[in-house]
Amino acid sequence: MRNTPKEWTLIDKIRHRVQRPNEHTVVPLGDDAFVFKNFPGYSVICQDMMVENVHFRLDYCSAEDLGYKALAVNLSDVSAMGARPHFVQVSLALPKKLTESWLDDFYKSMAQLADNTQCEIVGGDLTFSEDKLIIDVSVHGSCEKPLTRKGACVGDLLLSSGPLGLSYIGLLALQKNQPGFLAAKMKHRRPTPRLDLVPDLLERRFEVHAMMDCSDGLINDGLRMLPADAGLVLFKENLPLHADTLEWARLHHQDATDFVLWGGEDYELLIAISPDLYGHFSKWHLVGQFTEEKGVFLSDKHSKKEISEFKGWKHF
Repeated sequence: MRNTPKEWTLIDKIRHRVQRPNEHTVVPLGDDAFVFKNFPGYSVICQDMMVENVHFRLDYCSAEDLGYKALAVNLSDVSAMGARPHFVQVSLALPKKLTESWLDDFYKSMAQLADNTQCEIVGGDLTFSEDKLIIDVSVHGSCEKPLTRKGACVGDLLLSSGPLGLSYIGLLALQKNQPGFLAAKMKHRRPTPRLDLVPDLLERRFEVHAMMDCSDGLINDGLRMLPADAGLVLFKENLPLHADTLEWARLHHQDATDFVLWGGEDYELLIAISPDLYGHFSKWHLVGQFTEEKGVFLSDKHSKKEISEFKGWKHF
C-alpha cells in the first residue's frame, strides 16, 4: 500500500469536484501543468488575492461565500475588459482551523459559479499557513478587442451599470451583526460579475471609450479613467442608491452619497461614452462627466463642490 501524503488526497478530492470536459483541454488538471489549446483573439489574464482579516473575516463569510467571491472578483475584471473567462487557477494557504469539509464547500461554491459562467477550475496550489487564510485566484480568458480604462475624452459621460455603495453597507451590517439589509449583505458576500453585459458591450465596443469595474469606490475608480489634463464632475442627484443604502444612512444619520463615492467592492461596470450616444445605454445610470476643469467635483442643482480629501480604500 502506498503512503499517500494528505496534500495528494486533498488535491484528488478537489479534482473530482471541479474537473469538467473541455474541447480546449490538452493535458487536464493533475499533471505538472495544465495544457490547453488557445482560444481565438487575444488572451486575457487577471489575478486577485484575498487575505483573512484584510479583505474578509471568517465570522461573517462562510466557505461557500469565499469560494464564490474569490472567483467573482476575478470574473468582474474579465468582464471589465470586454472578455470571456475560460480557465481558473486557485491557490490557497490554509490554516489548521479549517477542515476538509470547509475546503469542499469552498470549491463546491466556486465550481457552481464557474459552471454558471462557462469556465473551468484547472489547477493551482495548496500550502500551509500559520494563522490566516490566503486565497489567490487567477482567470484566463479571451477577447476580440480589449476595452481598457484609458480612452475617455473630455465631455464624455460616466455611466454605472448598477447601484454603488451597496456592498459597503453590507460589510458594515455584517461587521456590526445588524439584522436586515439582506440585499447589501448578499452584494458584499456574493457580488455578481457583470458578464451579462459583455455581449451588448462588444456589439457597441466602438462607442465605449473606456471601461473598468468599480471595486474601490466611484471617486477612486473614476480617477483611474480620467483623461490627461481633465477633471470629473459627479452628479449627486443621479447617483444610483439602493434602498438598503438609504435606510442605513437614515438609521445612522449619515449621508448616503458618501457610501457611493467611497465605498468599494460593488463590481458594477463603469463606462465612458460620448453624450450623443447616451440613448444607446438607457439602462445605465448617468453618474458624471469628464470636463476640461481639473479636479473632482460633486454637483447638484444648487452648487458644485470640489472634493479634495481622499476617504477611499488604501491597499497599503
